[in-house]
Amino acid sequence: MNDIPSLDQIKYNFKGKSKIYFGTVNRYHPESKKSWEDGLLLINDPINGTLKLVKYNDIEIEGQKYGWEKTDPETNMPIDSEFARFVNDAYKEHLKASKNATEGVVKDKLFSTHVGDGSAFYVVTKVSKRSVRIEWRNFSPDSWVDQTFGYGGAFPISCVEGHVLHAEAMMKLFAPRA
Repeated sequence: MNDIPSLDQIKYNFKGKSKIYFGTVNRYHPESKKSWEDGLLLINDPINGTLKLVKYNDIEIEGQKYGWEKTDPETNMPIDSEFARFVNDAYKEHLKASKNATEGVVKDKLFSTHVGDGSAFYVVTKVSKRSVRIEWRNFSPDSWVDQTFGYGGAFPISCVEGHVLHAEAMMKLFAPRA
């Protein structure tokens, strides 16, 4: 087979099925080239980054337009395509859950760290006496990942607390008024 096509943002469904999925075709993972030669695509989930191996001939793919012509006034994220709106809607859901959670380091709190020219996003999924479990969320168009938190894991509460408190303070200052 030829080189893996550029399918950065896709909408797809399994042939004969109506459920729609979104993803990005991973062209850089060490297994991607071999998988492509075997007729398989390695597709990243656009929210949590998990990989799914899918038979290319089993799916119908629609490429998605990437651009910043239209942005959501609430999140300032692009909404030019169904893919972008899917990611934006997931981001809004996470923001709402974070806002509705009690203050402090608690489940559902969303926070970000500054990385490069953007941010890496994380959500608190579990809190115990001394540690907190977090998961990475791909709400950055460049898929930024913090060099300390990586794709998530368990960390001492003290490593996460400052980021959560900062996110809460920024939400109070800059959240849209209802």
